[in-house]
Amino acid sequence: MDFKKRLSYMEQIHKDCPYETQKDKIVELFEKTKDTKKDDILLRLFVIDSCYSTNMNRRLFGFEHLADIILKLNSQLTEKMDIIKFLEKNKEVLFNSKIGIDKKGKPRGHAFSLISKYIYFKTKFNFPIYDRLVYDGLIEEKLIKRPRKPTVKYFKILISLTDKYSISFDELDQYFWILGKIRGGNLSLLISDVNSYNQDFLDRLNLNEKEKKAKSDKFNKILSKKLILEKNLFNNSKLKVIQKLAKSIKNERVFEKELREMEE
Repeated sequence: MDFKKRLSYMEQIHKDCPYETQKDKIVELFEKTKDTKKDDILLRLFVIDSCYSTNMNRRLFGFEHLADIILKLNSQLTEKMDIIKFLEKNKEVLFNSKIGIDKKGKPRGHAFSLISKYIYFKTKFNFPIYDRLVYDGLIEEKLIKRPRKPTVKYFKILISLTDKYSISFDELDQYFWILGKIRGGNLSLLISDVNSYNQDFLDRLNLNEKEKKAKSDKFNKILSKKLILEKNLFNNSKLKVIQKLAKSIKNERVFEKELREMEE
């Protein structure tokens, strides 16, 4: 299966996905609030953190620190910004700042995942997201190596992919997000409603009693294996596509060899 085929499958899965509703609400919030008002920036950060599970709410004073950083960067955050120049110019504050503290007063690490998502929405999807699922997808394709950390190289690779395959950052983010959810066996946000989740998904998994009692992380691992090893689990068309993608993800790399060599 090539990348374009995978992308067509992703479009089918993404349709009616709850994730898209969350994105629409964040876009609406940005339209109704101001870029230069700290309280509005804080509200935007609260909502993005909640929807994307970036866990900034576990740090003390992290949101306030981030809002101050964003206020200073605001004039640079435009739809036609030169992404690499912006990152090079602000590398220290973006990648290395200690954001917030823990309960014992110890400084925490960077918060570029949340910052990048803010810029993504501020520039109307004209900035690539820094995210664990995207990074892991690049590792699987052997385009980047561990340890997982924000670097300019990460963004150069994403820009190369959008240029080579004529897709947007938004499409690429959707691709890696869905890819990561399937690889991790975490399909809940890919299923559109309660009935589909129960009848088309759970009831078709043929879980034994031990598997039914498994905690969330273990359940995801069980599902991940079932998607790869078992045949034709589902009747639902979207779930059929998800299982096809799970097998492809396990066995195939889709980005062209010369692109991998260029980025090594």
